[in-house]
Amino acid sequence: MPVYQYKVVDSKIEDEIIEIEQEIGAKELRIHPITGETIKKIISSTSLTLNHSSTREKVTLEKGNLEKNGFTVFQKDNSNPLRYNRTAGNLGPEEINLN
Repeated sequence: MPVYQYKVVDSKIEDEIIEIEQEIGAKELRIHPITGETIKKIISSTSLTLNHSSTREKVTLEKGNLEKNGFTVFQKDNSNPLRYNRTAGNLGPEEINLN
């Protein structure tokens, strides 16, 4: 779930900001859930990390390592998006066709 930032409107602490985890479609909060103070949602820049894999994770997911550990990998065929071809492992069919 995303984390949203709220500013306490009449805070005794200068620029008091709290973070609250909420579902995407949840209504904006108006009252601090603990203190009961008035709060206002603020818009801030996002913090995105697009490369989630460490070097160790990448090595773990390499074709040879997956095969060694008994996994089978299917990859979508670029010419037919409803067809998947086996690219690693030896279990299962050579191809999965969703037609």
